[in-house]
Amino acid sequence: LQAKMREKLAAARFRHLNETLYTTPSAHAAQLVASDPSVFAEYHAGFRQQVAVWPENPVDGFVALVRARAKPLPRTHGTCTLADLGCGDAALATQLTPQAGKFHLKLHSFDLASPSPLVTTADIANLPLASNSVDVALFCLALMGTNWLDFIDEAYRILRWRGELWVAEIKSRFGRSAHQGGHKPGEAVAHSVGKRQKKKAAAAASSKAGKQAAAAADSAANDAAQAAAEAELDGDLGGAVPTPAGQETDVSAFVAALRRRGFVLDAPVERPQDAVDLGNKMFVRMRFVKGLPALRGKNAGLDADGKPVLQQGMRKPGRFTAVKEDEEADDEADARVLKPCVYKLR
Repeated sequence: LQAKMREKLAAARFRHLNETLYTTPSAHAAQLVASDPSVFAEYHAGFRQQVAVWPENPVDGFVALVRARAKPLPRTHGTCTLADLGCGDAALATQLTPQAGKFHLKLHSFDLASPSPLVTTADIANLPLASNSVDVALFCLALMGTNWLDFIDEAYRILRWRGELWVAEIKSRFGRSAHQGGHKPGEAVAHSVGKRQKKKAAAAASSKAGKQAAAAADSAANDAAQAAAEAELDGDLGGAVPTPAGQETDVSAFVAALRRRGFVLDAPVERPQDAVDLGNKMFVRMRFVKGLPALRGKNAGLDADGKPVLQQGMRKPGRFTAVKEDEEADDEADARVLKPCVYKLR
């Protein structure tokens, strides 16, 4: 009985910390951990317990990717410098360090506390690394603060030109894709239970005798849609839930937000899906390249040396103008692209 009570208390503590990390800026989280280092240990103990029941740990996938791409990894002077941002207990560095010499790797691991000699304490919005000094930057379930876009900006700063950004995030943090005909915000997608039930309701309503049945079916559809919405904030996996059957994760808004910050998918323009792995039920993996001048964030309009980026004018050769900011972009809207991964209150 005491063991069960301890488990419940630990789970409650993990849920509270999880919500705090997702719904506050990283500076607040850094202060919290600095004032009470046990917070970091408690959170990651709970996190390891959650991930243990997942079909796959995304860290293991990145380790396998490094090993599979050992030779063609991006390198500077023969060495691939890889930075694991928000590394937790440094699982990736722990697995790869014994092979670092063989693969010509230089590994950096950063998080709010240092549970291992492999980890450097830092807020990943402000890293102790020189600009253009990293070949691969990695976020594995680490875009947690409300200022997660600052993490993206910092990754852009430390990456060299054509350096790679690898991201793994929980699917339920993204939107769901619409059917081919499009749908209004909040409307059930075409392949959802709620949509099918509403179609049945509409058919039944065509006859007077079916009006009562239609009302009941419509009510059931609304209940199903509400339950689906609640499911995204529920579950016993740190707020993460598998993608509902028949629905697909829509990462297009996330990709667009990163493009405004200078990252493009590491795939041919005609085959963007080559850089997006939706095969896992719990999370999505994406690969980007630092390949554009940033239009938003702290790197906007700056080159690798922090100087204004200039591009040649189209109408008057020889004259130069600063790269224009994307007027349609909105930082607050971009920040809402990723939903916080929190629990539903019971």
